Amino acid sequence: MIARLNLAKQELPPVRGIFNWLVAVVALVVAGLNPASCFGQAGDVFTAGPLQSTIVAMETNGLKTYALTSNAELRDRQPPDHRLTFSETPGHARIRTGNEMFDGLYALAVSEALQNSVAQIKDGAYGYGEPTLLPAFQTGEFWTYVWTRDLAYSTFLALANFDPERAVSSLLFKTSVRKASVVGGFTNQIIQDTGSGGSYPVSSDRIVWIFGADAALKFLPASGQKDFLAQVYPILHDTLEEDRRILFDPADGLYRGEQSFQDWREQTYPMWTKDNVIAIAMSKALSVNVADYFALRAAATYAARLGFSGDQTRYANWAAKLKAAINEKFYDPAAGLYGTYLLADSPHGIRVHRYDLLGESLAILTGVADYAQAKSILRHYPVGAFGPPVVWPQERSVPIYHNQAIWPFVTAFWIKAARLADNAAAVDAGIHSLMRGAAFNLSNMENYDLVTGKAEVKNGILSGPVVNSRRQLWSVAGYLAMVQDVVFGLETTANGIRFLPFVTSRQRNELFAASESLELQNFIYQGKIIRVQVHLPALQKNRGGILAVGKIELNGKNIGRDFVAADALPNQNEWEVYLENPRDDQYDESLNLIADLPAGRTIYGPAQPQWQDIGQNGVMVENGLLALHFSCAAGSNVVFNLYRNGEICARKITGPDWIDPRSADFTSRTYFYAIEALDAATGNASHLSPTRYYASTNDQWEIPARAMENRGGSLTEGRYFMNWGKPEHELLVKNFTAPRSGEYILRTEFSNGAGPVNTGITCAVKKMEVRKTGSGEIVAADYLVLPQSGDWQRFDLSSIVRAKLKAGENYSFRIFEDEYSRNMSYLEKNERYTSWPGGGTNSYNFVNIAAIRLWRIAD
Repeated sequence: MIARLNLAKQELPPVRGIFNWLVAVVALVVAGLNPASCFGQAGDVFTAGPLQSTIVAMETNGLKTYALTSNAELRDRQPPDHRLTFSETPGHARIRTGNEMFDGLYALAVSEALQNSVAQIKDGAYGYGEPTLLPAFQTGEFWTYVWTRDLAYSTFLALANFDPERAVSSLLFKTSVRKASVVGGFTNQIIQDTGSGGSYPVSSDRIVWIFGADAALKFLPASGQKDFLAQVYPILHDTLEEDRRILFDPADGLYRGEQSFQDWREQTYPMWTKDNVIAIAMSKALSVNVADYFALRAAATYAARLGFSGDQTRYANWAAKLKAAINEKFYDPAAGLYGTYLLADSPHGIRVHRYDLLGESLAILTGVADYAQAKSILRHYPVGAFGPPVVWPQERSVPIYHNQAIWPFVTAFWIKAARLADNAAAVDAGIHSLMRGAAFNLSNMENYDLVTGKAEVKNGILSGPVVNSRRQLWSVAGYLAMVQDVVFGLETTANGIRFLPFVTSRQRNELFAASESLELQNFIYQGKIIRVQVHLPALQKNRGGILAVGKIELNGKNIGRDFVAADALPNQNEWEVYLENPRDDQYDESLNLIADLPAGRTIYGPAQPQWQDIGQNGVMVENGLLALHFSCAAGSNVVFNLYRNGEICARKITGPDWIDPRSADFTSRTYFYAIEALDAATGNASHLSPTRYYASTNDQWEIPARAMENRGGSLTEGRYFMNWGKPEHELLVKNFTAPRSGEYILRTEFSNGAGPVNTGITCAVKKMEVRKTGSGEIVAADYLVLPQSGDWQRFDLSSIVRAKLKAGENYSFRIFEDEYSRNMSYLEKNERYTSWPGGGTNSYNFVNIAAIRLWRIAD
């Protein structure tokens, strides 16, 4: 256990008398409010057109109580009087910048973080909603539980320094050992929350947990770091090793699985994945792979600290190779951005012409993107009037949530990335976005509409954001991070701290025009109390750029830019940072501003192309070549990109019919095609169509269930095995003779009705081995992902196993469970899961198997 940290400085509580409060409010109102500047505020008022938020404050014994009001339309009409009061709290940080609104919104974030600091948590899916006693951060006003990704990102942004002990408690709650009934495998695992297709391994972003754990380590004192690292490393090690077996694809060096945080399929993936998520399971997401890179690099560092030299070398090598693979496969030089995922419903992943803000930002912050790439990302990612959207482009037919939305926590990541890339314009736009959202809505909301900036838009079935909550944990943390990490320039390592403020000329001239310095007071670092005073240069109107960091002093001594070790700090510390005017007259970078956002056309991608129902699903033979037939929504001004075997084979064609001039050998290999539409005016891309293939009848086979030998389960209707999937169960095909040599893919026809497609913890995971019958030599082996569909009678195709087979050779196929064939039902913490199968003391890995299908796809 980590000893409780005595972080609070003894301070007197504020006076809260009603009479004194009313006197202060009246006095401030009578004094009048300044008109808004072009930054949207002027100290105690924030305006945008007819919208206005005002703030007044009363200070007692160095602490302020604020009254924040807004005339904006509030979600759920809360608070009903459009007024919120909150106070600074002894023992927690506060700021003094000469801008009452800026100071007050920081105090609001601190206040909301305290409201989310709870003694118990609960969720209807666990223990029938009975609470669990735990000092934790709950996810928001409407979300009274701890979720892995929300917590991890929030802790990384700010909660590690806000309350490191509570952060540690929350993080460890999101880990688990195996259930006592489980034999073998890796003992310690990060929990993947309920999710698409029954969670892991369709959803695979549990690894982002290490962002939070790594941040928490830096704010614990030396003894606490040692204890927590001893807990973190086995969890990280075992999770990485499990993921390496289940998720890693050696063919391209990337990890499979759904995007991090964007886990409502139809919001960010093609609509055809909504009810069948196998393509998501087979795809590779930028955000997840960047998180895996960070995790591998962290594991190498921890291994070095703990003396595990073998692990250090292995993980460092894996990290270096993963970084190279991400840049090779995801970066699109023509767009100046990383594609958001490689979509794969066939053996070939396609880098989509679609983008996401979190993935781009994490690529910068983790160092996957170099400085030139970072500057390119900030220059090219689209930004609306109210902030950057979390995805690009948007979908016309999908409600607002991840689609057509601004999420403050992702904006905070973007601001932090912009600081690293020295993009003043992006930092300014991000700060404005976070301030605007909090000021007008009287809370750090979960998300906003991209087009209007509102927390709720009524538009029939397209209304949204579909779900929203006040004091959403990662939005709160994002606001704290914007102030602390960017404006005040907080940076930490495992044993040191420094402050390199990032203040732009525009902020100096508008946001902080009334002050000669900025102060961060009562900031706690490893039990030490820190006050940071940032001295501003004289106002210089009509200048752009970033104020330069000049002299830095700590407790009266010049220290330069070096990190200061925690053990070198006394209990009370005074940082003095002197900023200087920029050395040029321009902003470092421009932004890709969306010019006609209200009109709507610029933000949307075209409708997804549809295959015509002729030939083999739209592909047919004409004059000895393969011809594609498809369509797009009527009236669309679009052109089409066509993909063959994962690569573009035709660009910007205008018609719905196309003959592949390089397909004359279709009788000797299988071709896979997909289509995307491009808006001819904007270049925005649609989602990809499903992949269609053309295979000769001589190059595809089906081995039905009745031809298999089974251990466990029962053959039903002569068609499929049911009640199959216990650890000891297996299916065996003893003899398959390859008719032709070449590369084959194998997929299992299955059904999994254990839970619905959008939640649960019982995505089935099994292993397939292909052996030479005579020698028993393994020629191919991989794990099958068999997601939930909610229907035991609906049969789908599993993920792919690749094998090179030789003509005339006999092979056996075996489907079984080894010690790594795991889903989230194998974890002890999920014994309390009560919504769908998978809870209780036993694991649940059942699936119906109807057939094995094979395709020969190439020589």
